[in-house]
Amino acid sequence: MKKSLLSLVLVVCMVCLSCVTVFAAKDKVLTEDQVASFKSAASSMIEKIAGFSDEDIEKFLDQDDDFTTAALTSWKNAKDELGAFVEVGEQTVTTDGNNVIINSDVTYENKTANVELIANTKTSAYESMAFNINYTMGEKMEQAGLNTLMGLGIVFLMLIFLSFLISQFKHISNLTEKKDSKSAAPAAPAPAPAPAEEEQEEELADDGELVAVIAAAIAAYEGSTSTDGFVVRSIKRSKTNKWKRA
Repeated sequence: MKKSLLSLVLVVCMVCLSCVTVFAAKDKVLTEDQVASFKSAASSMIEKIAGFSDEDIEKFLDQDDDFTTAALTSWKNAKDELGAFVEVGEQTVTTDGNNVIINSDVTYENKTANVELIANTKTSAYESMAFNINYTMGEKMEQAGLNTLMGLGIVFLMLIFLSFLISQFKHISNLTEKKDSKSAAPAAPAPAPAPAEEEQEEELADDGELVAVIAAAIAAYEGSTSTDGFVVRSIKRSKTNKWKRA
C-alpha cells in the first residue's frame, strides 16, 4: 500500500508539473494556481516520505530511479535527528531557468528542516529533493568545534608518526653500514718481518765434537793428516748458509 501511495503521489505530482509546464513555457512568471500546485505536490510528498519505515525505504532504494534514490537517501540520513513529522509550514516557490525550486519549512518532533524540491519544467520531471536540518547556533558551534578538534588530532597524529619515522633513520643507516661491512672482504694480514739472523759465536768448549770434525775437514783439505799446524778458536754462523746447501 505504501509503495502504491508513493507511486500515486509521484503520478499526481507529475500531472501537476505537466500542467504547469504548459504555462511556464509561455511565461517564466508562475501564476498563483501554478505556485499552489507546486506547494501542494511538495507537501504531499514530504508527508508521505516521512511515514515510510526503514524497510520501505530500503525497498524503494533498490529501484533504479535517480530522484527517488536521492530523496530517500537524504531523508534516511536526517530522519533520526528530525523525528516524526508534524506539519508543513511556510513555503516559497522560485524559478531558475527551466527549474522550479520549492522550499518548505517543515516541523518535526525534534527539529525543523528546510526541504528543497527542484522540478524541471522542460522535462516535466523532478530533479532532486533534500532534507536540510535547521541547527541552532550552539549546535553549529559545537559541530565546528568537533570538526576543529578532529582536524587538529589528525594533524598531531601525522606529526607524531613522521617524528617516529625520522627517528628510525639512524637505525636504518646502522643496519646498512653493518651489511656493507659484512659483505666487504677482510684485508690480508701484513707479512711478519723475517727475523734478523744473529751472529752467534760459540765457544769451542761448548761443542768439542763439532770443533774436531771441522779441524779434521780442514786438515784433509790441506793434505795433512795432523791438526797441529792450526788451531780452531771460534765458529761463526754463515749468513748465506752455504754449508746447508752443500
